[in-house]
Amino acid sequence: MRKSEQGYTLLFVLVTLTVLSVLAVATIGISLQSTRLTEIRETDIDVETTTQNDLDLAVAALQKIVSKTTGDSPTTSSQEIFKNLNSTVILPLKSIVPNVTVTPNKAASNVRVTALDLTAVVTKQKGNQPAIKKSYRQRVYLSAIPSFLYYTLGSDNKVILNGAPLIEGNIFSRKALQATATPIFKYNNVDGKYTNTKALPYVAGQVRVFQEKNQPLLQCGDYLVCDKTIFDPKGETELVATKETLVPFDFEYALNDFLKLPTNTPSDQIVSSLKDSSIPQFTLDGPFLTELDTKRQMISPALNTDNTVTLTDDLVQETLAPLIIDGNLTISSLNPISQPLEIKRPLVVLGNLLIRGNVGFATTIYATGTSSLDDANIQGLVSTSKQNTLILLSKGKLVINRVNKFSTPQTDIPDLNAFLYSDYNQPTTDDNFPLNTIYAVGSTMNVRGGIFTKGNLEVNAYRGKLDLPENAFPANVTELEKLMVANKSSDIEASRLRMAYDATVLKNPTALLPLNRAVQLYVETPKRVQP
Repeated sequence: MRKSEQGYTLLFVLVTLTVLSVLAVATIGISLQSTRLTEIRETDIDVETTTQNDLDLAVAALQKIVSKTTGDSPTTSSQEIFKNLNSTVILPLKSIVPNVTVTPNKAASNVRVTALDLTAVVTKQKGNQPAIKKSYRQRVYLSAIPSFLYYTLGSDNKVILNGAPLIEGNIFSRKALQATATPIFKYNNVDGKYTNTKALPYVAGQVRVFQEKNQPLLQCGDYLVCDKTIFDPKGETELVATKETLVPFDFEYALNDFLKLPTNTPSDQIVSSLKDSSIPQFTLDGPFLTELDTKRQMISPALNTDNTVTLTDDLVQETLAPLIIDGNLTISSLNPISQPLEIKRPLVVLGNLLIRGNVGFATTIYATGTSSLDDANIQGLVSTSKQNTLILLSKGKLVINRVNKFSTPQTDIPDLNAFLYSDYNQPTTDDNFPLNTIYAVGSTMNVRGGIFTKGNLEVNAYRGKLDLPENAFPANVTELEKLMVANKSSDIEASRLRMAYDATVLKNPTALLPLNRAVQLYVETPKRVQP
């Protein structure tokens, strides 16, 4: 019996040892597999991190390259980068980040924007584990389109909002936005006074202020609290500080490019450079511009015309070749608003520009002097395959005069379908001195597009329903003030200045968009691609 028990004991021990051995082998197998999976995961994370770091390094290197086009003393330009892409961008990136290939994307590029596809491919293997390879692609855009074309209202200095305009789109102000409830105006050359803190500026979009950290974004007058509450809450206004400085617009650079002159040609030598070139030149016999061909040409005013060319007929030749006026230009239309004078040809005015009446534009105009819109109704043109709006770039002041005083604000059809830019920035010791001013107190103004200035931009807007016949105009400014108080409104639809952004300007053929010297970098999110 004892021997039998000893036999069972031995068998039990052997079975137990066998089970333990199997468990040990399984545990070791699981441990080895877990270690293997951990190593694979570590390698996968390492490859992922390296790929992302390579792309980040490439973008940082690109940012350093484009920064050479900005500042007070730029060492390169958009034109040089775009023309010599291999030497200015591709080869430098290859030396910095060898794992990243740079491929120009022609389908996504045009004459103002160069698209690049950055592809990072990284392969790593640890021990005898399988190699892990990952590939990410990131598209970046080098844009020479001026930044101001992305804003409804803005200044490369300070925006001053007096009163209650209605603005749909983004606003940019390099300095703190200044806002008051008191629009400034004159009546019969006498200063008026009016304040309405109940009518708040309506802004549907972002107010972007380029300010240092902890600096105020707003400066206020007439408001008890100076914060976001000064804006109409129905507008969903975003007040944001931005570190992305607005890329300054180089007017002379863009004009020289437009004229096909060396981009470093000084402004006071443009006329002589054009006269020394092979461009056809004509002097008019009388004050009016006559029929023209579609080639690039330079027109001089006739004698005894106050150095002014007058245009009263359509210019419907859809050509990219600009017509250059060596003097002042007046565009004067007596056409009804339903059949505006049509201008489809790009113009360069080496003097002052004056636009009157009902005019439809589908082009770009440069003016080296003052640009005045004197009771002008500017429409976009849809009967064209090219640009369908006006881009007006003025070296001097931008003056907008409206004589539709006391009329009801127009809400459907814009008075001005255009992007207007003034490069005027005369130095002044008074930081609050308004260099460019918009008045929409007695008058009304409905803009579809944008207004941007290099110097301060002051906007004055009354919100009220004045609609008077000619014989009922107030006798003096005091009577006008009483009338404004009696007819004031907090309804945003009663705002006498309405502005809405027109995104179609960026969808037009970009050859007519001004070329900025500075390059701005736009970056998409990286996407995984198959190796």
